[in-house]
Amino acid sequence: MSRWLLILVLVAGCGPSRAELREVRELASYHYGLAYGHFMDRNKPNAGAALREVLKAIHVRPDYPEAHMLAGLIFLGRERYIDATERFRSAIEQRKDYFDAMNNLGATYLAMERWDDAIEIFKKLEGNVLYPSQGHAHNNLGWAWYKKGDLRQAKVHFRSAIPMAPELCPAYNNLGVVLIEEGRMHRAMKFLRQGIKRSSCRRYAEPWFHIGRIEERQRRVPAARKAYERCLEYAGDSPLADRCRQRHETLASAGSLR
Repeated sequence: MSRWLLILVLVAGCGPSRAELREVRELASYHYGLAYGHFMDRNKPNAGAALREVLKAIHVRPDYPEAHMLAGLIFLGRERYIDATERFRSAIEQRKDYFDAMNNLGATYLAMERWDDAIEIFKKLEGNVLYPSQGHAHNNLGWAWYKKGDLRQAKVHFRSAIPMAPELCPAYNNLGVVLIEEGRMHRAMKFLRQGIKRSSCRRYAEPWFHIGRIEERQRRVPAARKAYERCLEYAGDSPLADRCRQRHETLASAGSLR
């Protein structure tokens, strides 16, 4: 046997067999399936069990972008933002067109108030014709620019998001918020009311809070109180509900003193 043929035989013999690779993939898929089931269980979701199983999947098979993505979502839900960014980046490195992972990485940067990093990610999505959720990218870009204090850029992206994703409730709401800051109450009310008329937005609480604010400024107290009541109806147990309740009670107290 020649020297080069011997080397090739030895190299081929060092790696795992096809059967062994298949076993690894099946084991990783098994743990991933368990993790996904725990995470998506409608009756009793268990993020802790999901995290344990998905990390087992990644340990068995590090090149598993879906597992990194799921781990990132779990970490994001637990506000473990550094861990989430690491997992989302791993998913993207392994699959360059993993748009959902890119979107979630951008969302994590928003949660971390890393506005420039979020803008960089969402620009890549907004400029990619293969990404199907362009409206979401524009809305997220608008929010990052808004938090940076650039209202002009924010408006551009919120306005772009609305025709691209007409049922995307936050785009109407966020554009309304920017217009309120600019003192353009009539325009703000227009977009807020457009939003709540969409079928997917009828139980969306936040626009009602901002509608109440505008009605207050216009001294239309009964209308403001009704808006805050709608907010309370839809906001559930949340900080937004507390804000709506406080404003409603303030207006009620002022009315009783007259």
